[in-house]
Amino acid sequence: MSIAAIETYFFEHPLARPFHPTWVPMHEQTANRCLILKLITDDGLEGIAAASVFSEEQARLLRFIVQDTIGQFLIGADPKDVELLAEVVRLYGFMIGGRPWLVEAALWDLVGKMAGEPLCRYWGGARTELELYASTGELATVEHAPERALAARDAGFRAIKLRARHFDYREDLEAVRAVRAAVGDTMRILVDANQGWTLSPLGVKWDYETALAFCRGVEDLDVYWVEEPLHRFDYDGLARLRAAVDVPIAGGEMNQGMHEFKVLLEKDCLDVYQPDATLAGGVSVAREVARLALARGRSFSPHTWTNGIGFAINLQIAASLTECPFLEYPWEPESWSPEARDAMLTQPFLAKDGAISVPEGAGFGVTLNPEAMGRFAKRL
Repeated sequence: MSIAAIETYFFEHPLARPFHPTWVPMHEQTANRCLILKLITDDGLEGIAAASVFSEEQARLLRFIVQDTIGQFLIGADPKDVELLAEVVRLYGFMIGGRPWLVEAALWDLVGKMAGEPLCRYWGGARTELELYASTGELATVEHAPERALAARDAGFRAIKLRARHFDYREDLEAVRAVRAAVGDTMRILVDANQGWTLSPLGVKWDYETALAFCRGVEDLDVYWVEEPLHRFDYDGLARLRAAVDVPIAGGEMNQGMHEFKVLLEKDCLDVYQPDATLAGGVSVAREVARLALARGRSFSPHTWTNGIGFAINLQIAASLTECPFLEYPWEPESWSPEARDAMLTQPFLAKDGAISVPEGAGFGVTLNPEAMGRFAKRL
């Protein structure tokens, strides 16, 4: 079996209301936009993957990297040579950029389909369900965050992640306190400062002293972890902070490749490692980070905030592990709803009692929705 064709599509599904992610200050997101990749074998199997984009122009650039450069090595290749082909993907990711990690993911989808089983089982795991945390995406305020947390609890979630990025970090502390007062001990609270990469001066940039003050400020609020309190390359600052506070430190969603994660691991920067297989170097990198983190007694919980296909990819990785405390479940139901996030799929991933069932289908266990692809996708 070999790869016979490559297809790419720009997918753009409108949101019910504009979404204002804390990680891109002053940005109003009006649609779920991504590049969808199909690798088609000579006997008709399709391996699918996706990468989030901001625009059709960005999708076309990524399409050039994926189809016109990396693609020359894919046509005629055996998908089972995924590890070798992943090296090609990493090489072009280094030379050209663009985060072309969706190519490796689509290859793994084919491998799972060729084996006839979900990838989590192919990789040796047997988990059928994962506990979720409701991951909010907009800034948590004293006025609205308690209501949001109570709504998440009513929806069955037992954990919620808040976004902390006020210009004065003490307002973030007050929002966390308000949520803890509202939910009592019925929910775990996680906090994301989104300092792994910043758009200063548009955004809020924490220095070490601010991160230290915030982390110490939430220690008595039983916060499960504080995510990305410093820049992803501030290895020494992260290690120093982790040693100075009691609250666990999480991060790594956007670090690129094993060379960066090795520094994080060697300096003992994090308690929880969160590489997203679609953002941080690919499936193989995410799985290796998980292996090394767990061997060191640290935790692994992948970032999933991209789209429905990206969620499926990281879900399979998490389900293949013996330990993953929570899986991130993007949750802004009025805008970034499951229906909008997963619009390209035949079935959205729906939480039930704060958990998610692992798909039983082969590969990543998802299929594209022909109607949605016909309405919202453009062949590039």
